[in-house]
Amino acid sequence: GISGGQRKRVNIGLELAAQPCVLFLDEPTSGLDSTSSLAVVYSLKKMCQLGMNCIMVIHQPRYSLFTLFDDVLLLGKGGNTVYLGPSVQAKDYFDGLGFVMNKDENRADWYMDVISGEVGNDSIPGYEKEMLFRLWETNKQRKGTGPDAATEEGMMAPAPGGRDLTSQEDNAVLARALEDEWDDFDVNHDGELDLQEFGALLNKISGLQPSEQAQSELFRRMAGAKSDFVTRAQFLKYLVNLQQDLAEDEVSRAPSNGDSLSGHFRGVVHGIDAKLDAVGGKLEKIPTKGLGFMNLPNMKMRGRISKIDEDDSSSDENENSDSEDEDEYLGLHAQGALVQRAIPGFFSQLGTLLIRTGIQWWRKNDERMIFYLAMAMGAIVLGLQDRIVGTPKFDSMAFVNTHTAVGLLTAIYCLNVFGVNPAVFWRERNRGLNVLAYFQSSSNMNLVDLWMQCFLFTALYYLIRQIHIGFISYWIPFLLVSFAASGWGYAVSAWLPAQHGPFVVSLVVFVVCGLLGNPMNLAKFLAHPVLECGVSILSITR
Repeated sequence: GISGGQRKRVNIGLELAAQPCVLFLDEPTSGLDSTSSLAVVYSLKKMCQLGMNCIMVIHQPRYSLFTLFDDVLLLGKGGNTVYLGPSVQAKDYFDGLGFVMNKDENRADWYMDVISGEVGNDSIPGYEKEMLFRLWETNKQRKGTGPDAATEEGMMAPAPGGRDLTSQEDNAVLARALEDEWDDFDVNHDGELDLQEFGALLNKISGLQPSEQAQSELFRRMAGAKSDFVTRAQFLKYLVNLQQDLAEDEVSRAPSNGDSLSGHFRGVVHGIDAKLDAVGGKLEKIPTKGLGFMNLPNMKMRGRISKIDEDDSSSDENENSDSEDEDEYLGLHAQGALVQRAIPGFFSQLGTLLIRTGIQWWRKNDERMIFYLAMAMGAIVLGLQDRIVGTPKFDSMAFVNTHTAVGLLTAIYCLNVFGVNPAVFWRERNRGLNVLAYFQSSSNMNLVDLWMQCFLFTALYYLIRQIHIGFISYWIPFLLVSFAASGWGYAVSAWLPAQHGPFVVSLVVFVVCGLLGNPMNLAKFLAHPVLECGVSILSITR
């Protein structure tokens, strides 16, 4: 098993995989130590810099974590607002009300003490904690702050965000992402990669297929001209330093011999920088041809592009032209290009969905056993009843009853295939999920259950009744009924709310199996062409 903290991080990762526009999190740091909590919020802040909005409930944050938020909402008893605004201005607001914080106290904890009434206020006569609600409303109306404040154009005035990540924090996020990529290729965990492994790693993190010359040159600059291996420390140091004007490498330390980077090698470096920045690095500068620089959109924490830096005034026309060339090379034609992705095709999604569905199928063994037990009990009850009563073995009503039982139990079981998590389906659908691949993966995996459940029912009834024909010939009609009934279960689960599924599917199966398949009524139905057509289309047991 995994710990609660690991499970929480996995859940966050699953939501991030869909690249939502807005991510709601309920206590994402609960169960984590302070260092792990800070690492989680670092990653979420990076996602916000790429254009996503994060809204979360959080308890007892350290102050360095608290100030990473753009806006905070502090609630008092009854859900009343005590403060709503930039995190970095909360202290000034409470200072303005006359509250005094002790030296070296955690501000986030102090805010909670103020809200709960643990901190007094000598500047307000007869102060009680319930007065914080009125003070906020009064202060908001007097200063024109808060969510109701608007600009002359009627739009909400943009509030300053929380603090940006420091260079040390930024480097730590980038280094952590690089370490994860390194661990995937350093299979023997000796902390070294040879040229071939290094090339595979470059291909993974840059999304490009560099030439052998480019691989060799980048390898030489990381490890040194005479080294056969690049170490983990050299790899991290070089790529983290790419955010600077010139990355520090082993070759630059040696006496200059007139070497210069080829155009293709520069492209590989730019691809690495852009890809890794999207994961966890700085989205500011990428080296371009010559010594010029290309400024990328500076995406702030508020989940939108608030500022686009202009090119450095020192860049000349040639440098601007080179930047445009590099833009075209990297595919950065729009401000949001860094968060775009290529949606996998049908077969790629089908393979992934089959693996996921197979894992989910295996985890539901306990639930599956209940349906198997219901199938077994149905076969035993019907078999014993027909044997005790003395029903002929090939009586038509016996076939109708057994086929109706199989169809009903199968249709109810199939309600779980598409009706359990509709919200997850629509979220994934809006992010590029191929509906046909999703249907094929889910229905094909469900065929395994249909086959086994139908086999179990037919085998038990066959043994109890001692049918004198081959089992396969007797089983095939049951299998076809089960397959047809599953379609009704899929349709009901896809179109109707889950709470109405069992009732509706029971009614449908009773009609299409019991009523329309009853041999006593078929003579009348078949006498009329319209009724015969309807019965032939709808009846499963016809």
